[in-house]
Amino acid sequence: MLVDMAPDPPRPEQLPSTMRDVLREYSDEMFRLGDLLLELLSEALGLDPGHLKGMECAANLGIASHYYPVCPQPELTLGITNHTDLGFVTVLLQDHVGGLQVLHRDFWVDVPPRPDALVVNIGDMLQVIDYWFQLLDFLKEILS
Repeated sequence: MLVDMAPDPPRPEQLPSTMRDVLREYSDEMFRLGDLLLELLSEALGLDPGHLKGMECAANLGIASHYYPVCPQPELTLGITNHTDLGFVTVLLQDHVGGLQVLHRDFWVDVPPRPDALVVNIGDMLQVIDYWFQLLDFLKEILS
């Protein structure tokens, strides 16, 4: 399931009735978490806490839900193909089954699920912004 909740949220009748209230509440909480993460990331980049939010990095919210039941032969299954996260930040909640992997030094490594924990991935757009800030700092040093 994929639902774009911002900037143009669906009308209530467009959402599954069994999930309508939970999707709205979850969206509100994810916006709050996203704002906090962007403040912390802004500070980590040496910027004003509101910088990334001011660049509208928090303007979009998509909620995706993937469910993979336990398989007796996991080596014969395929999940989502190898990919990077295109946006700024992705927040993941794993179930007890797991299956999330990250590419680390050219090897796929399992990320074991932890109860009551969220996984925060830095997306491609945030990496581009970080690159540009590093480049600007480098250019300032050269020119001064």
